[in-house]
Amino acid sequence: MASPVIQFKRGAFANLPGLQAGEPALTTDTFELYVGINSTTGGNKFFGSHRYWTREGATTGSSVNLVEGSSNGSNYVALKSPDSLAANVTYTLPGSDGTNGQVLVTNGSGTLSFTTLSSSLSLAGDSGTDTLTVGTDTLTFTGGTGIEATVTNNQVSYGLDAQLVDIAGLTPSDGGIIIGDGTNFVVESGATARASLGVDAAGTDNSTDVTLAGQNYLSLSNQQITAAQINLASHVTGSLPNANLANSTITVSDGSNSTATALGGTITFSATANETTVVESSGTVTIGLPNDVTISNDLTVTGNLIVNGSTTQVNTTTTTVDDTLFDLGTVSGSAPSSDLNKDIGILFNYYSGSAKKAAVYWDDSVSRIAVGADVSESSSVLTATTYAALEIGGLWVNDCAGQSQVISCSGSTRSLQNIVVDGGTF
Repeated sequence: MASPVIQFKRGAFANLPGLQAGEPALTTDTFELYVGINSTTGGNKFFGSHRYWTREGATTGSSVNLVEGSSNGSNYVALKSPDSLAANVTYTLPGSDGTNGQVLVTNGSGTLSFTTLSSSLSLAGDSGTDTLTVGTDTLTFTGGTGIEATVTNNQVSYGLDAQLVDIAGLTPSDGGIIIGDGTNFVVESGATARASLGVDAAGTDNSTDVTLAGQNYLSLSNQQITAAQINLASHVTGSLPNANLANSTITVSDGSNSTATALGGTITFSATANETTVVESSGTVTIGLPNDVTISNDLTVTGNLIVNGSTTQVNTTTTTVDDTLFDLGTVSGSAPSSDLNKDIGILFNYYSGSAKKAAVYWDDSVSRIAVGADVSESSSVLTATTYAALEIGGLWVNDCAGQSQVISCSGSTRSLQNIVVDGGTF
């Protein structure tokens, strides 16, 4: 599942507005984070800035920066962690200030307190005749094996033990190392071990751009329903001879019933109201359909049906259509060649205190699909008084970012994904 991206409201510090209660904002020039309290600039609460700390690196510890006044510059004093620690260390500060001249000391467990330094101090060497003594305390500098410490004129000096100097050939060169047990000594040549740690260049971008691909498209093809005109005609061919007729009657039949009519009599073709018309002219009888046709029984049209008119009304309880696509908005069966400036969709009639119409339609004025709960219509243009809510099980969007799901649900958890929640700019 791709996680959503949440972006705070952001902009230059000088343009920071009064934030609503709980609304966060980031200043893009000073890199400071604020949260609103009461929609006033004075109510904006400061929560932090990178100027007040330095994040730890791979080999360096972090620090807290105490910054000078902004009108004076951007320098700071840093309280920094060691680059390497064996364990966590906590220092507890005193609960009150000390007196003039006191210093902080630790009790060995991290608790700090103020104390006054002793005014007595003695400096002494393990050899030599000069010793600096102040008060009763003594600070002694002692050399190790082969090393001698001497205090002269308040200066501590370290040198080779006289026994070592007397041994010929053991005076160390620059950087040499003397190893001995008090009797035998070895001089090792100086050497410096150097090591370097290669570190990747800062700013290397190892992120992987994810491109959403595989878009699905639904192609709607125009379909034209053509219909054949229904022409009902009756033609009588042939001529009557002038000689005496063998029969004195003529039989007229509709295929099931027949009637014999005397010659010289009248055969009448009658029409059924709202179903057929019969017109005789110059010996020709034309049977057709009236302008308004009423069919009282089933009508099956085996060819195409074309209806040219302003309104098609179907008063049925159930309508079944085999077509999988409805092609709306054509002009005489063809795609429009110019903007019709009309909305295209489906209207739903219902009653809620009064007769109302809902609609799902293409809003031509804004070029998008609209869902209206209460709409009115004038010259094929819909106006939504109230837009309708949608109830769905999930939501997929196919836009500039490609096709992806933005709302999903698993179990009883509804999730937002593949989307950026942007607080905007200021």
